Amino acid sequence: MTSQERRRILLRDIDMVIDGGANGGQYAKWMRQCGFHGKIISFEPASEAFAVLSGVARSDDDWHCHNVALGPEDGEVLLHLTRTSLGSSVFRRTDLLSRVWPDDVEAGTELVPMRSLRSLWHELGCDGRRVYLKLDVEGAELSVLEGAGPLLDRIALLELELPLANMHHDTPTFDDMLNFLTARGFSVVALEQNHSGDAVTGQMLMIDGIFRSSSAGLRGVRSGRW
Repeated sequence: MTSQERRRILLRDIDMVIDGGANGGQYAKWMRQCGFHGKIISFEPASEAFAVLSGVARSDDDWHCHNVALGPEDGEVLLHLTRTSLGSSVFRRTDLLSRVWPDDVEAGTELVPMRSLRSLWHELGCDGRRVYLKLDVEGAELSVLEGAGPLLDRIALLELELPLANMHHDTPTFDDMLNFLTARGFSVVALEQNHSGDAVTGQMLMIDGIFRSSSAGLRGVRSGRW
């Protein structure tokens, strides 16, 4: 099963996709290619990347974009920018990340607004909808999940970028993430390779993990079919 085939199955029972760390809209465009026709809400904090994102989304009436970082609380956060914007993060990069992606050098900082999913939930119209939350936020995935508070239990499916090596300073480990998700009642649907890895050591650097909530409920799961 390819990644696209898997998304086609999982998205059948989803009403809304929240796209955290949207960059230039690559993931949301892929969701459309996977056959998802519902509402997509993308969050991208970096101003230059957001300008690209909002331009790409303009022709899609069901794709809404916010120039905001998702995080543990409402406020502001300092974003460390990189040249391509793909590695921009609230955390400083490690020497490993600099060696593996030498062209994506640091490009200054930007103070950006931050919102928690807990405070955004009703504003976004998530009540009563089956939500698929995707997070590619360069090490801040756990803090975003913690910011959802009890509303995390209402999210049907999670897709997270998970580190297998230390890519940013002071970020949660793979074990930290799995322990948190298990404690909150999420089970693994799939683990997919995200990047080719470290060509020097052979180390796989990160994976994409998809997790299903045991409490949110999906039509296909409750009826024993997809």
